[in-house]
Amino acid sequence: MAEILLAISILIIVLVITIPTLYGFLTGAPILFSPKKVIGDALKVIRFEKGENFYDLGMGSGRSLIAADRLELNATGFELSPLIYWFAKFNLFINGVKKANLYLCNFYHQDLSNADIVFCFLTPPAMERLKPKFEKELKSGARVVSYAFKIKGWEEYQVLDCAPPGKIYIYVME
Repeated sequence: MAEILLAISILIIVLVITIPTLYGFLTGAPILFSPKKVIGDALKVIRFEKGENFYDLGMGSGRSLIAADRLELNATGFELSPLIYWFAKFNLFINGVKKANLYLCNFYHQDLSNADIVFCFLTPPAMERLKPKFEKELKSGARVVSYAFKIKGWEEYQVLDCAPPGKIYIYVME
C-alpha cells in the first residue's frame, strides 16, 4: 500500500511540474534563458529612472530580475512552470535579491498597466498574441524589450546586434 501511495504522489508531482511547463512551451514561452550580456546590453540603452517597474514575462532563471534589481528597478517576474519558478526564486536568493516580486502564473492573464519596462524572450506567435495586450494596457512611454524576435507591425525605437539568436528589439509605447 505504501508503494502505491508513493507512486501516486510521485505521479502527481511530475504532472504538476510537467503540465504547466508543456503548456508554457505550447503557448509561446518555452524554457529559454536570456544570456546575461543580452540583458545587460538592453538595460544599458534603455533610458530609465531608479524605481521604475520592470516586468519579465516568462522570467526563466530570473537573470533579468537580478540585473533590474541591481539597477534599483522594481523587478517583477511571471513564470508558468513551477520548476523554473522555484529555480528563479533560488537564483534570486543566492544573488541577494530581496525585493523582486515573482509570480507563478500565466502572464497572458496579468495586468501590465504598471509596467515601465517589459522584457520578453518569447516566440513570434507569443509576441503576436501579446501585441494587443501591450497596446491596451501599457502606458505611453513604456518600453518593450524583445530578445530575438520582432513585434510584427511595430516600429522599433532601437535594434541592438548581439550574440545569437541575434538582435534585441526595443519599442516605446506612444
